[in-house]
Amino acid sequence: MDPVSLLAILILAGAIVVLLFYYLQNSSNASVGKFRTQVYEFGDRVGGGNETMSGMGEKTAGMGEKMSGMSDKIMGKVKEVPISTDLLSNKIDAFLNEKSDELIKDWELATKSDIGGLEKRMDAANQNIDELENRLNEYRTHTNKKMKSFDERLKKLEEDEETPQ
Repeated sequence: MDPVSLLAILILAGAIVVLLFYYLQNSSNASVGKFRTQVYEFGDRVGGGNETMSGMGEKTAGMGEKMSGMSDKIMGKVKEVPISTDLLSNKIDAFLNEKSDELIKDWELATKSDIGGLEKRMDAANQNIDELENRLNEYRTHTNKKMKSFDERLKKLEEDEETPQ
């Protein structure tokens, strides 16, 4: 195994130990007490008596103080990290509000007022189209009547020419 892999494994093992410590520290007191009782009972069975555990307790007392000091440092850093995303969302909203005009201009975005104006223009154009269509139909009818009138007059003129006077 190369040194980098060994270092990574050691760091991972250390992180697991720290996480386990926090889990045990933050879990309910009854479960921690139960776990500690089980550990001491196991130690009594393996070690054969209290003198072994008392010696181990003295050795681990200093370790507990070091771990609590370390936990305070880590908890201080963890407290700085926001728990919810509300703070981040508020910052993003504030940024977008400040830069909204620039973003709209740069990205050529349509705003509600732009869309509203286009809708009004479209409605007016549709009304104009309907009006123009009605006028075209009137013009068509009038023109067709005139064409019929011209055709009748032309036929009369042609008949008058053919008949000798």
